[in-house]
Amino acid sequence: MAKMLVKANVVVGEDVAETVVEQTVYLEYPATKVADIQARITELSCEAVTDGAIIRGTVHKQIFYVGPYNKVFHQAEDIPFSVAASIPGSLSGMHCQVHPTVQDVDFRLVGTLPTSELRQRVMIVFFVKVTRAEQLNVVLGTTGPLYKLQRVVAETTTGSVVESLFDLPCPAEKVRAIRAVVSEFTSTVGEDQVVIDGMLHKQIYFICAFDHQEYHEAEDVPFTVVVPLPGVQPGEDVDASLTVTKTSWRLEGDHISQRVVLSVFVKVTEMAQTMLCTDVYGPLIKVGRVAGENTKEVLIEDQVCLDVPAKKIQEIMAVITDLEAEVIHGKVLIDGTVHKQIFFVGPYDVVRHQAVDIPFTAFVEVPNAEPGMTAQIHPTIEHVGWVLIRETPECPMPEYYEPIYDHCYRVVDQRIVIELFVKVTEFVQVHVCLQEPPPPPPPPPDNC
Repeated sequence: MAKMLVKANVVVGEDVAETVVEQTVYLEYPATKVADIQARITELSCEAVTDGAIIRGTVHKQIFYVGPYNKVFHQAEDIPFSVAASIPGSLSGMHCQVHPTVQDVDFRLVGTLPTSELRQRVMIVFFVKVTRAEQLNVVLGTTGPLYKLQRVVAETTTGSVVESLFDLPCPAEKVRAIRAVVSEFTSTVGEDQVVIDGMLHKQIYFICAFDHQEYHEAEDVPFTVVVPLPGVQPGEDVDASLTVTKTSWRLEGDHISQRVVLSVFVKVTEMAQTMLCTDVYGPLIKVGRVAGENTKEVLIEDQVCLDVPAKKIQEIMAVITDLEAEVIHGKVLIDGTVHKQIFFVGPYDVVRHQAVDIPFTAFVEVPNAEPGMTAQIHPTIEHVGWVLIRETPECPMPEYYEPIYDHCYRVVDQRIVIELFVKVTEFVQVHVCLQEPPPPPPPPPDNC
């Protein structure tokens, strides 16, 4: 049976939690009637703890009420809240996801009308799920839907040594301690290797030889670690963890020679699309199921008025930025921006540069797409073409240009062809088959 080593989110547990947020607010003006109260959840966070999860957030409310002279007034308020969910087996550090729903907003004006006292009651329901990242050797299927999985390309554990020399403000009688931590780092996948650039933050505690008092100094040491991993390629995803395993030093007057040993773990994965073998007794994982995909070409035409006239276009470089997608019934709406860098030869043969941003909107049909699903957009610029136009009514040639510049142009008419590849997925839970361990070897023959 075909199998694949994947990094998956194994479901630890899930729960439905409820809370009621009550608040009395005093309106700015006396009210005779409350027209509407709109409530939504903002600043939502979820933290996994032992056998549970803590949910924190804010109820943001928009209050519309009828005040003096029958005018409708508006008042906003924010109310923080926290609620606990019970999820046996969860531990601190696991991944927590929460989906809130405002089920009901109840309110009433208190006292003789008109009054400024408004009591409110908001009921919120939370669906909470806790998962843990785990590496599984899953069995692939031959029929059924397609799933998106993080296939493990390679992983390794290695070590690295960071050495540095630090000058103390006074000669040291003794170094009591040096505490080192990796404060930040970034990981980049190259061809057959992963490059990690980071910063080692150190706290140095020493006793000065002049007054025998203890002092503190801090130091940040940049470092680079190159981890060979045959088979990995740029563009793949990388997970890395760095741990300080040993710190040593040697004192030489007012200099400290330091040596920090790091333990480095690196895992490189890539997104794969495959069918899965399912088993009700196998582990339950949260995975993206492919609902559909499609490709569409979009033509974007525009005219750019150059700051100064051009003799010729040297180059136009274009990239796609600010992509946003919204999934609706059977379609994906896409908003984005084409950022262009125009290099052209201007008067006196000087090469000039001008940047321009062209927003665009497109839609791609994906028959099984539904609101709430997730869309991934992969844009490709297939063609960039242009034609120089001397002038237009909106962009005329400057009057001070002499006839010597008759062969200059003020307007660039551009055409860009973009290919949009769209994949729509929805998150589901699937019990997967794991690779069965090989059977034990047969017993040796009995020659007796």
